[in-house]
Amino acid sequence: MSQPGPKRTFRLMVIVLAATTVCIMAVIGAVVFLNRPLTAAEVAATLAALPSPTPLATLTPTPVPTLPGVTEGLLVCQRRAGEAMSDRQMVGAVNLSDDHLLLFKWASIGERVASLDDALAGVILAFDVALDVWEDGCAVFDRVRVEAYDRMGEQQIHRLTAEAAMDDILQWHAGGLSDTELIARIRVTLVEP
Repeated sequence: MSQPGPKRTFRLMVIVLAATTVCIMAVIGAVVFLNRPLTAAEVAATLAALPSPTPLATLTPTPVPTLPGVTEGLLVCQRRAGEAMSDRQMVGAVNLSDDHLLLFKWASIGERVASLDDALAGVILAFDVALDVWEDGCAVFDRVRVEAYDRMGEQQIHRLTAEAAMDDILQWHAGGLSDTELIARIRVTLVEP
């Protein structure tokens, strides 16, 4: 008697192998088809189906911002001014730019700034810093501006700006101007809340 089981198992294995081979060949064929380079006609058809671009004439270009120039010398002098502020325990920041302006952003601690009288101590300290930097070889600015800030809740609020010519500060330092005369020459701008 013959054994029908092994023949059937063999046939089933051949069918499974044949089906697997056909599936693998179909996957390989699909991958090759999808990775083939496009013909010129296909590229043209794809480009024609894309939406037309917006004309550039309707776009308004944003102007490029310009900043005052910065040189190594200005950065060294700015660092010296920052160190001099720290020596006086002033809270704030300092900037020295090539437009001949030494700018202090000074934060009043604890005191409200409503007038020059309220900010005068900080303004005079900033003028002292300007004198130190000037005498240290950084005579590259002709104006000193102090922006005074005070605290309202968690925010620092810009209250006023005081600006003086460096010539006036030098005369005051040399005794050529009294305190009252210097204060009279300070240009003060109050910032509306």
